[in-house]
Amino acid sequence: MTTLRVMTYNILEGAKDRLDVVAAVVRAADPDVLGVTEANGFDETKRLKEVEKAFGMKAVLGRARSGFHVAIFTKPAWTVEASGPEFYPFFHAALWAKLRLDKDRHFTAVVAHLNPFSPDERLAEIRALCRHAAPGERAVLMGDFNCMAPGDDIDASVLELPRNILARFIKEAGDPVEFDRREIALAEWAGFVDVYRKMVPKKPGWTLMTTRFGAALRSRMRIDYMLATSGLAKRAMSAEVIETHESRRASDHYPLMATFDLRGMGTGKSEKWIPLEK
Repeated sequence: MTTLRVMTYNILEGAKDRLDVVAAVVRAADPDVLGVTEANGFDETKRLKEVEKAFGMKAVLGRARSGFHVAIFTKPAWTVEASGPEFYPFFHAALWAKLRLDKDRHFTAVVAHLNPFSPDERLAEIRALCRHAAPGERAVLMGDFNCMAPGDDIDASVLELPRNILARFIKEAGDPVEFDRREIALAEWAGFVDVYRKMVPKKPGWTLMTTRFGAALRSRMRIDYMLATSGLAKRAMSAEVIETHESRRASDHYPLMATFDLRGMGTGKSEKWIPLEK
């Protein structure tokens, strides 16, 4: 194996009766590692096994009090050495997993679903996740962050949202409104790299909304992210928002995929894993 394909996908309330369509999107994309947000119902053993079979992958689950669970799915070649929830009290959930292909090729995958209502709470959540950007770490932080990034243009469709919804994304009310972009700015300051923006600097990269719900709330935003520590980010080969016939009707979010070059990774020396705080 010379490449690593990582995908993040908000599948909308556990995919419910859309599992066949969501699975078709996943299988066509063929990720090695998949971070799922809105894994609703996956805490039921029967449902989780059904999803694992549909995706052709094994899962570890991060439970959320809200019921909006998160999960990390892996292909058989990758071993899950350890996994667990983040201890900060997330509105939804965040999950980490230490994944290993062989002696030298290993990294930490983290999937998170950040607070959909409060910029200040999102900032606190992303601050807790910045521990994975410690020097010498190999980590990918992905998921639905419900926020906008520095430098991203605001599509006109966003400004047409009702103000009670728009309030979730703004830092200051006014004319024009000031959108809150502190979450990604903090993650980048701490050492993460926005892989999609690094690889695709000129496209908007909208991950929300798909055409599934017709004209209702057809706002276009980039709120799903793939962040990587600097060493992994340097190995990024490509990044794309997967927009296909199937993905347009599978969920309200499009999946985001990044491919990394594994050739020559590692020195044979074991790298430090960050211990969880007790």
